[in-house]
Amino acid sequence: MIFSLRIFFGIAPVLALGAIGCVSPAPSAETVYARVQPAAVEILVNGRMAGSGSVVDADGRVLIAAHMLPGGEARLEAHSPSLGRHPVKVIARGLGHDLALLQLPERETAWPHLTLAERIPRPGEPVYLFGAPVFRHEVMISGTMARAKPTFEFYNAAFREIVHLSAISPIGTSGGPWVNARGEIFGVQSAAMTIKGGHQGVAYAAPLSAIRELINRRETIQAATLQAGFEELWGQQPGFLNKLPKDFRGVVVRQLNGNGTAAKAGLKEWDIVVSVNGKTYERTEKLLRFIRSKKPGDTLQLKATDREGKNLRELSVKLVPIS
Repeated sequence: MIFSLRIFFGIAPVLALGAIGCVSPAPSAETVYARVQPAAVEILVNGRMAGSGSVVDADGRVLIAAHMLPGGEARLEAHSPSLGRHPVKVIARGLGHDLALLQLPERETAWPHLTLAERIPRPGEPVYLFGAPVFRHEVMISGTMARAKPTFEFYNAAFREIVHLSAISPIGTSGGPWVNARGEIFGVQSAAMTIKGGHQGVAYAAPLSAIRELINRRETIQAATLQAGFEELWGQQPGFLNKLPKDFRGVVVRQLNGNGTAAKAGLKEWDIVVSVNGKTYERTEKLLRFIRSKKPGDTLQLKATDREGKNLRELSVKLVPIS
């Protein structure tokens, strides 16, 4: 189900296998803090703090959440007590994952930076978020990995691929690095699960695979969208379900962009999509995986009914890039 979401501008000891197969303790939380702090920055937009970030290579590339960036021209800076205050420029975005890559100025010495993790933590493993919650500085928040694989959440008018973490992610931590028990980055804080503004204890972060791709490509990466949200049928109210035929299957259209590509093709709020390119989807994640396998400009063939499972119609919808 798509809850009403607001963007939140947003490690206990663990055992690891050593290089020779022995078991060695992970660094203490204090050691993790000491590793992350020199590479952590705060992002200023026209002089005001917009969120957090981290330096991810020796050349001074900085990862943040894309939603922190303004729509038009603005003065962007990265700041920290140890690195000082420097102008930055945008070099790439990955809007399908709410990511942006910035560039610090060149300098003779290497920038202190985080190391990419080899894998995402397993469910239950301890993790840390480093950032500037509510205009406070250099705060590390502990959490737990909450899900084995990335999935999708709908916020800022589009589905974004994220990982779930069990943690509170206050305003100001958006863009901050999520690190494992060794201080290696595996995620970038993007948003949180809320109901009527109340944090539900689940944070969202851009996944490691998307981070690695953006850093390696250093160019904006497009992702396709129907400009509509979807909810699973079993998340609807009994009054809604009772009006449907027995064993009816599909996904419910919600938060439809009234001027978007799906709406222009004839899709309506509360319609039920019963098939996409001939296949029925009951879980939104599987539908989103299929959509993400396509490119902007591709056309999908949808069959949809009204909210009572009546008036079946066929629609051709052209995918567009997430903006």
